[in-house]
Amino acid sequence: MIKLKRSAAPVELTEETVEKLTAQYKETNVAVWNKPYIKQSILSMSHCKCAYCETKLDEESKYMEVEHFRCKTAFPDLVVVWSNLLPSCKRCNGRKSDYNVDTEGMIIDPTLNQPQEHFYFKDSRLRWKTDLGRRTSDVLYLNDSDRLVKVRHEITCATCEAIEKIRHMLENYICEKRTTFKRNNITRSVEKLLNQGLPNTQFSALVSTVISEDDNYIWIKENLVTLGLWNDELCALDQCIKKIALHRIPASVSSAVGECSVV
Repeated sequence: MIKLKRSAAPVELTEETVEKLTAQYKETNVAVWNKPYIKQSILSMSHCKCAYCETKLDEESKYMEVEHFRCKTAFPDLVVVWSNLLPSCKRCNGRKSDYNVDTEGMIIDPTLNQPQEHFYFKDSRLRWKTDLGRRTSDVLYLNDSDRLVKVRHEITCATCEAIEKIRHMLENYICEKRTTFKRNNITRSVEKLLNQGLPNTQFSALVSTVISEDDNYIWIKENLVTLGLWNDELCALDQCIKKIALHRIPASVSSAVGECSVV
């Protein structure tokens, strides 16, 4: 889960439209929120991912559902109120179902809460720092072994293998003839790696965490800084993944290497 910035409501969702659709829902129980302009707007807001588990929703065979943070059964007046809508995968929406956050216990709204304050990753599982994090994980079943933990493990292994490969490339560059081709291949590989942890990628919080906590990545970064190869673009990407990584203990800014400048 990553922090999301709620965009402005779609222009079509005027106060008059909200009143009309709400009245229609109360009278007919029809899913009045399944409007293309509503679904596309909330999907864009979440980088085309489920707001809770970060599963991509714009791929073939994936289906986005409009999630009502305050459930529609208890809060029918909020069924098309923009601040109450989130994009969700079918599994997360089904798990939450009619759960009432006001009476059964609040869970994280990623447009309001910072997931880094409530979660961290360990062994491909989402662990909690707070009661709010624990309740959110339990309600949404964010450690589903088959659907999420297994996939996270595969992604973790692939990410670590990519980092190890880059380390071998850099070790060879340091110890052998330093050619422009090798240098460019290394920096492009690091850039590609960091791009996998950006907010628009699937499971970006996990990938960002794995990268930033990996000893080999830390070694790569330190040596690129020493060699003068840690450029502005890599610095910016590195800072971006740190903003969404879910660490047990936040990394110390003072101990970081090459934060905002190129050596």
